[in-house]
Amino acid sequence: MSTETAPSILELIDTITVVSFVFMLLLLIVAYLISLSALPTASNFTIRFIFIWHLFDALTHMILEASFLYHSFFSYTPDKKHYGALYSSAPFALIWQEYAKADSRWAVADPVVVAIELPTVLLEGPGAAYICYLLAKGSPNVWFWILVVAVGEIYGGWMTFAPEWLTGSMALETSNFMYKWVYLFFFNMLWVWVPGWLCWVSYVEISKSLKLAKKEEVVKKTA
Repeated sequence: MSTETAPSILELIDTITVVSFVFMLLLLIVAYLISLSALPTASNFTIRFIFIWHLFDALTHMILEASFLYHSFFSYTPDKKHYGALYSSAPFALIWQEYAKADSRWAVADPVVVAIELPTVLLEGPGAAYICYLLAKGSPNVWFWILVVAVGEIYGGWMTFAPEWLTGSMALETSNFMYKWVYLFFFNMLWVWVPGWLCWVSYVEISKSLKLAKKEEVVKKTA
C-alpha cells in the first residue's frame, strides 16, 4: 500500500504561484484606482463596484486571456505539431502553465478553449471596457450592455466546463484542494456569481425604465 500523501498547499506554492496571484491583485488595484478618477465623486457603492468589476474583467480578458490566445497560435514545438503556453518560457506562458496544473487544457491550444477565448478576448473584453466608459458618462444605456456582457460571461463559463464534465473531466485536477477549490472553483465561479448578480441588477434597472416610460405614455394619452 502506498504511503504517499498529497502535498500541502504551502508545498504547492512557488514563485510563479505568487506572481500569478499578485498579477491578478494588481489588475484589481488598477481598476479601483482608475474608478476614483473616472467616476463622479457622488457615485454610490454599487456603481463603483460595477465599474471596478468590469474594468478588472476587461483587463483580465484583454491582457491575461489574450496571452493565452497568443501562445495558442505562436508558441509551438520545433516541428510545429504542438501549440500552446507549455512550449514557451515567457512570463505569461508560465502563468498559464501554473493554472494548467488544475486544468491541463490551458497549457496547450485546446480547440474548445481557444474557440471560447476568441470571442471572450475580442468581444467580452472590449464590451466590459465600453461599460466602464458608459458608467463614467452616466449613460442609462449601460444596463443593456451590462446584461449582454454578463450573459456572455456565464455562457462562456458553461461552454468552457460543460464539454469537460460530459467527457469525465479528464483534464481537471480535482483531487488537490488548492487546484480544485481555489483555481477551478473560486476563480471560475467569480465569473458566474458576479455576472449572475449583474443580470438581476440590469433587469431591475431596465424594468424601472420601461415602467416609467409606460407611465409617461399613459399620462400623455390622458392629458
